[in-house]
Amino acid sequence: MRTLIIVARDTMLGDLEELLHKNGVTAYTILSNVMGKGVTGRVYGTFLNPDINAIIFAVLPPEQADRAVSALKSLHTERKDATHGQQAIPLKVFSFPCEENV
Repeated sequence: MRTLIIVARDTMLGDLEELLHKNGVTAYTILSNVMGKGVTGRVYGTFLNPDINAIIFAVLPPEQADRAVSALKSLHTERKDATHGQQAIPLKVFSFPCEENV
């Protein structure tokens, strides 16, 4: 099994959920109102920094994780191409092996 952690702007959640469903991912957890600071700047949900992030966790068989990661990479490339590479895209995807213990 592999765990995917997808960190993105909450405004992307609809697109991300649709992408996951199209790639057979039907079970995941979403954490909303995630704040912090990264390559795209601060996300604190305040007047001066109104953006907010979400995190999606999914535990998948390796083949399904590979399909999802490939689709997420394509989405990232599409968004980057749309800005002609001039803007950092608020989407990060991490994966690592895991095992279910209970």
